[in-house]
Amino acid sequence: MLGTVVVLAIVTGGFAFASVVQGPRLEAGQIDAARATRLAGQTLTLTVNQPVAEFDAADVEVEPEASVTAEANDRSITVTFEAPLDSAAEYTVRVPGVVGTYQGTESTLEYRFETPDEEVYSLHRRSDRGEADVVQRTSIANPESEVVLSAPRIQEFARFDDILAVVTIDDDDHNELLLSQGGQAQPLELALPMDASIRELAASTTNPLIGFVLDTPAVDGVKQYESALMTIDVSGAAAAEPEPVLGLDGSPLRVATWAFVPGTASVVVQDFEQSVFLVDVLGRQPVAPLGVHTEIRGFLPGTADLVVADPDRGALIDLTDGTTTTLELASADLGGNVYPGRITMLDESHYLISLVASKVEDGRNVRTSVLAEVGPEGELTQVFAPAAETSLIREYCVSPNGEYVAVSASAEGGHPDGYSNKPGYTETLTSVVEIATARIALNLAGGFSDWCTG
Repeated sequence: MLGTVVVLAIVTGGFAFASVVQGPRLEAGQIDAARATRLAGQTLTLTVNQPVAEFDAADVEVEPEASVTAEANDRSITVTFEAPLDSAAEYTVRVPGVVGTYQGTESTLEYRFETPDEEVYSLHRRSDRGEADVVQRTSIANPESEVVLSAPRIQEFARFDDILAVVTIDDDDHNELLLSQGGQAQPLELALPMDASIRELAASTTNPLIGFVLDTPAVDGVKQYESALMTIDVSGAAAAEPEPVLGLDGSPLRVATWAFVPGTASVVVQDFEQSVFLVDVLGRQPVAPLGVHTEIRGFLPGTADLVVADPDRGALIDLTDGTTTTLELASADLGGNVYPGRITMLDESHYLISLVASKVEDGRNVRTSVLAEVGPEGELTQVFAPAAETSLIREYCVSPNGEYVAVSASAEGGHPDGYSNKPGYTETLTSVVEIATARIALNLAGGFSDWCTG
């Protein structure tokens, strides 16, 4: 018995000595990996087995490379990612030189996690062939597409997670609004005022909210809704009923264009007088005027930094604190027969731009198009060109984390498809391209990527 006690004492003492010698140990790590691919500023919390006395935040390493800040508080080290993370990637975070309060032995903490694959939804219109239109889904890692919803004459769609909102056009050219979850066989038709029309359907990339602009016909010369922004809470906590977004005077806002603010329950709207407002659709904050601007151009990926354009300048409005920063964008040197199109900001000094070149061949005007990235010195880098030289880029939209761009191009033989509120082209192909490398990750028939409706 005495021998057993001695052995136990020696073993216990050995464990205690080892604990002192080896320094702090990692007990757990916690991160919302899906949200980290949607938003900048997401955090990884590392829980240590003892209070942290010392570590050098500048020495924190991340593979693949990512810009971070770090700080310690008692037994936790919080690592903050300054930009959204790549999708379908395995990250390793190392924190060297961690010293606990109990002794001076340094240790290196290491934590691995994976981010989810990026899903891509698109609309393939087939009514010109006498077939139903389909919303289809694929992903970067698994590019085989599947049909999520099929219906005659789909005008547009938007999705949050696996919740899909679809606007269809009936035989009388009136709109219907359908809502489905998880690919359910029979979607729910939401009640709308009679003969109402819908446009600019969109969904938040980070919150269970869907919105659209609603018009109703005049009754006795009065319209119930005219270019009114409506939102739907699809969290399941309440009935999914459209609610109008109200302006400063408490009446429904008349909206020229609008967008959800990433990471919030707010929208930014521009009225027909070009006044811009920030509105909390849940009504928790008062409406905030943001000035008069010629155009709103969306957000820097994963941030609440709104890009606006005016005749004399562009600017960023940080919607978290209201500060405005002038954008000093370099202009690319374009040839005389090259015409610039839409600009989309990637960060404060890089942007994407669609370009169309025109030339005369054999007595006819031939147009070609490319999508390019412009750097801080005006350097031009081609990101995408259609496989067929005469195919034209019709639309492009950047993924929520700014990693990919979905580019829709129609063949020379394509023609307008006849959808009045959301026109497209027949013979359209969408290519999903990795911006940094210009690598085509996947191709799929149709267009109108869901990245265009976020």
